Amino acid sequence: MDQNIPKEAYSSLILQYFYDAVIVTDLKFHITSWNLAAERIYGYKAEEALGSSTIDVLKTIFLEGDREKSIAQLQANGIWQGEVFQHKKDGTKLKIRSAASFLKDKEGATIGVIAINRDITEENRIQEDLAESEERFRMSFENAGIGVCLLDLDGKFLRVNKKIQSMLGYSEVELIGRPSKEFAYKEDQNIFHQYRESALKGKDVDVVYEKRYISKSNQILWIEISNSLVKDRNGVPLYFVVHFNDITDRKNAEIHLIQAKKEAERANQAKSDFVANMSHEIRTPLNGVIGFNELLMTTNLDSDQKEYVKNAISSAHGLLGIINDILDISKIEAGKLVLNETISNLKHIIKDSLGVLQWRAKEKNIQLDFEVNPKLPEWIVVDATRLRQILINLLGNAVKFTEKGSVILKIDSEIAENEKIKLNFSIKDTGIGIPESHKPNLFQSFWQGESNSTRRFGGTGLGLRITKSLLDLMGGQIDFSSEEGKGTEFRFSIECLTLENANLSDAENENFQKDIWENINQYKLLDVSPKILIAEDNLMNRDLLNRMILKYIPKAILFEARNGVEAVRMSHELKPQLIFMDVQMPEMDGLEATTIIRKNKSNEHIPIIALTAGALYEERKKCFDVGMDHFLTKPIDILALNQVLFHYLNPTKLD
Repeated sequence: MDQNIPKEAYSSLILQYFYDAVIVTDLKFHITSWNLAAERIYGYKAEEALGSSTIDVLKTIFLEGDREKSIAQLQANGIWQGEVFQHKKDGTKLKIRSAASFLKDKEGATIGVIAINRDITEENRIQEDLAESEERFRMSFENAGIGVCLLDLDGKFLRVNKKIQSMLGYSEVELIGRPSKEFAYKEDQNIFHQYRESALKGKDVDVVYEKRYISKSNQILWIEISNSLVKDRNGVPLYFVVHFNDITDRKNAEIHLIQAKKEAERANQAKSDFVANMSHEIRTPLNGVIGFNELLMTTNLDSDQKEYVKNAISSAHGLLGIINDILDISKIEAGKLVLNETISNLKHIIKDSLGVLQWRAKEKNIQLDFEVNPKLPEWIVVDATRLRQILINLLGNAVKFTEKGSVILKIDSEIAENEKIKLNFSIKDTGIGIPESHKPNLFQSFWQGESNSTRRFGGTGLGLRITKSLLDLMGGQIDFSSEEGKGTEFRFSIECLTLENANLSDAENENFQKDIWENINQYKLLDVSPKILIAEDNLMNRDLLNRMILKYIPKAILFEARNGVEAVRMSHELKPQLIFMDVQMPEMDGLEATTIIRKNKSNEHIPIIALTAGALYEERKKCFDVGMDHFLTKPIDILALNQVLFHYLNPTKLD
């Protein structure tokens, strides 16, 4: 300390630069000293404050008690401490922490009061915000709609909210301090610790997983859990914040849904099996009805008899069409309908489709015709059977609902992407048309425009539904326009490759064309005498197939097996040039018999033709998987049989 500066002056200088406001008053509380900090805090310059009463300058509001009590405490104890509200010059309210004591002279006489005041307004605001934040957290924690808890690093409960207590059925006292794994389902007890280790290593700090718990009432609860690891500012792990979301109802619904799905799949499989079995049972007698009637047509009949037989065959084919429709719907619904795309003659497909319906059109005296388009490709890569089915469905509907006038088929083509062409088909009729109210339902299963007992038009109501599904499978589109009483036009399109873009070698193309043309020279089979084995358990079907074969190969040597066991033995002993194998037979079915026959190397090259009343894709695939060469569906088409016989038994093959 500078010896030239009096002690009092030095002390006064220190007070001037003190951080807190230092205010000195006389005994009547008139201000006698006002330091720089007081100027900063209250906004009054020293010359403004000196001589004024603290009552006028500070406008003090006591938080506890009043001015008189505070003065009394000061007088009694010589000091007073507390927090008060005071005001700045501009009227701003401040919170002040104050300590006041008497100021004495050298003789000990009281000459005034000194107060040291600190502005704690901002500090108080921070504390209030923190308290408010903590209260909000507490309220959110306690009243959250999901369970929330804090777990220590070993997985013990540090804090639990009301929801977790309600979920598990345990009170806070019963949970705090106990490992959470004690309340978990046995198989799930270590799930938390797997995530704990990962989180402590700095991986998967925030994770979500499912875990089962056992409530106090012994109920299994499915809980969706989200873990978050909380660290301090230095990155040291402190605890886990864990959210419990009760998803028991959702999991139970999922389990029931899975069970319902399995039940539905079982029911759908049972339906498919039933449809397949019914198809087999109906096709077997139909095989006899159609086959023997077709044979009857080759005998000497008068005109009336031929007409009766034609009607019988037509009715049988109508019944077969209904069976095929139901099978197709079953396959579509099961997602098992598969396209078999091959190179096909477009003109033949059109001719076949129109041919099926020509007799019906003539009977109704309406015109059924195709507008020839010379720009159409001759050969296309398509599932010919399904395209023919689409055309027959649409042409058949047009003929059925047209009483007079015409049904006209038009086709044009245009270039599409990927070297494909787009074929646009149009079937236009002059029939009864479609009412507006019926249009939204047109492609639904089993829906018919007429459903009463007096309806004029028959049908299953499946044709358009199948047509739409087939076109969806082929990547095509269909639409229509119709005016009631004036007619309807259905339009559909498909994209396909042409023969030029099918990547066939010349040799393959030549062989293909030989097989596709229908001008099979049947007379070439008149002089051959191949050995043919027929494995069929049904006597009538054996007799029918015998007669059909002898129509084309009069000198054929035929052998009959009643089951798979006999078929295996006879194929080994007789070495036939061709085997017709029924799939469903007693003792040993055709699939097992074929498998055994193929194991014998000497029988590897004997053509085996599957005979089945089933028409599902899966059954065909099974036949080819065991080594069968071809597939004939009952009722056996006599022309299809002709093609099979010529393909495998023509003199070139037999030589």
